Amino acid sequence: MRKYFYLSAVIAHLLVWLAGATLWSPFYWGFAVVTPLTLLGLHDASQKKRAVLRNFPVIGHFRYLFEAIRPEMYQYFIESDTDGAPINRENRSLIYQRAKGQLDTLPFGTQWDVYAQGYEWINHSLLAHHGPSTEPRVLVGEGT
Repeated sequence: MRKYFYLSAVIAHLLVWLAGATLWSPFYWGFAVVTPLTLLGLHDASQKKRAVLRNFPVIGHFRYLFEAIRPEMYQYFIESDTDGAPINRENRSLIYQRAKGQLDTLPFGTQWDVYAQGYEWINHSLLAHHGPSTEPRVLVGEGT
């Protein structure tokens, strides 16, 4: 990839020079972008500490950028609201809402998998069964 970097740096400088010389002189401001990137790439290609930067000058920095923002990307795009550790997104949102003094309840449903093994609940009955006509009480102690 280093040879492609050298080639693309030369081509970029030539394009900026040609555009400034033939089309419009403010295109020379393109050197303000191309030259620092070329210097960064030359530094990356000549350094000995990081193989990624040595093999992929300039674009190798994206690896370190993505590594830095990985937790946020994982939290917002991959992790569900109930998966987080040590505190999942659902509980974190509840904490934030209570700290701000906002309404902290969510009506109509749940984020949890109610069909998972071990999840139990009592269903609401639309037609309740009437209980026995006599009260099911047992007296215990004296006076029986």
